[in-house]
Amino acid sequence: QKPPQRQRWPPRPRTGGSADPRGARRSVTIMGFFDFLDRWFRVTERGSTLGTEVRAGTVTFMTMAYILLVNPTILKGAGMPFRSVASSTALSAIVGSTFVGVVANLPFGLGPGMGLNAYFAYGVCVANGMTYDVALTAVLIEGIVFALLTICGASTFIQKIMPHNLKHAITVGIGLFQAFIGFRMTGLVVPDEETLVTLGNVKSIYVLIGVATTIVIAVLTVRQVQGAMLIGVVASSCISWLTGLHPLPERLVEMPTLDGTFLHFNFTEYIDRWHETVPITLAFLFVALFDTAGVQFGAGLQAGLVDPVTHSLPGSTFAFLSSSIATMFGACTGTSPVIIANETCAGIADGGRTGLTSIVIACYFFLSVFFIPIFSAVPPTATAPALIIVGALMMGPAGIMDWENFNESFPAYLTIAVMPLTYSIANGVVAGLMAYCLIDVLTRDWLTGLCFKKKQDPNLTEPLHAESDKTRRFSVASSPHAVCRPTTPIDTRTVEIRSARVHGDMGAEGATTLRA
Repeated sequence: QKPPQRQRWPPRPRTGGSADPRGARRSVTIMGFFDFLDRWFRVTERGSTLGTEVRAGTVTFMTMAYILLVNPTILKGAGMPFRSVASSTALSAIVGSTFVGVVANLPFGLGPGMGLNAYFAYGVCVANGMTYDVALTAVLIEGIVFALLTICGASTFIQKIMPHNLKHAITVGIGLFQAFIGFRMTGLVVPDEETLVTLGNVKSIYVLIGVATTIVIAVLTVRQVQGAMLIGVVASSCISWLTGLHPLPERLVEMPTLDGTFLHFNFTEYIDRWHETVPITLAFLFVALFDTAGVQFGAGLQAGLVDPVTHSLPGSTFAFLSSSIATMFGACTGTSPVIIANETCAGIADGGRTGLTSIVIACYFFLSVFFIPIFSAVPPTATAPALIIVGALMMGPAGIMDWENFNESFPAYLTIAVMPLTYSIANGVVAGLMAYCLIDVLTRDWLTGLCFKKKQDPNLTEPLHAESDKTRRFSVASSPHAVCRPTTPIDTRTVEIRSARVHGDMGAEGATTLRA
């Protein structure tokens, strides 16, 4: 018996009958291309399909598309031309998403960071009186330093040694800062001479449209509607256009332009004002580093790509590098620092597991770059609600922060409070880092031993807290003014000793009752 012959792949097209040989060859070519994509991006290996990856990329773009409207609107406050910034936003997203997809093979979408753009426009240009060319110079230098730190492995090292509370606090503080800007753009918050800020005119039609758009986006988000922000922005824009509150777009399609932003640097003024520009550059660097680290780890964990033993994400170094390269490219074309978008999690929830999702996102941004005139006509009352909703979504890390450890919770609190109150992300980051370093140094054992003598009650047979080689940390729950309670069980022996010290006349029976 003859052994069965192996089937050739790709199979030879049949030329007999009425079949078209050209069509058969074309079909084989397409199948070979799909097979190449599957092998290159390891789609089947990660439990996904080509159709799922395309759908996930579409969902991610729908949730990210609002940055084409919001980012130019915010940077317009720094004096930058809207259409040039919109083109730069799309181009930088194309570069970052393509790099992370091809090189790192991760399903991430990249774009200008929300919060960083607000700090660029209002915290740097408006508050410090800088022109946007100096701010773009700071973004370029930040991208170069970010890339060098990534190549040297310092990005991963800084991510590991940075306290988790501070990393989460930076995200929460940026969310509040961003929401405050959104409230100002809608007119809900206006300046006041006596109280600094106050409630705006809630009877204004512009305020009412902004509030209604915010509620619509919130309801769609609760209902888990994909592209909720984009739907809300489009609906609000159509209402404003049809009612005549804002003018219609002048044209629908236009070639992209970078006039006024391409290679618009000013190194001379950057050096002359180094005492202002260096802290700004460091603020860009810290926020971009920790935001990129947090999003990529959380998204990788959601996708099941994080190693359960080493807790490392394959391709994380290239993910950092993609953010730095896209940031440098964005500085050359004219936009704020580029990071991994939080909306990446929407595509991952829809099944995205490989870099093919990122390639699909880049393709959508390439198509959108020709429709910039439509985005430029979107009114602020439509884009401001997106800032408010994104600010609310960035509050999530506050729930997983360790508020019991006062050594870390107090610096985190300063970071969150200082950012919106001083209208500066840099001030919040610096305040949190300085407070953490000072508290950590001043509470060391050697310094505590010099300033405070440890006393022990002779009536007690053992100390209240067991001493260890590590520095004893203060817990908020142990404070008499604490409003929170410890989440870990308390040793009953410690409770009995504390009660005996305060109520010495209770006796054994009272102590037993208290322990019970």
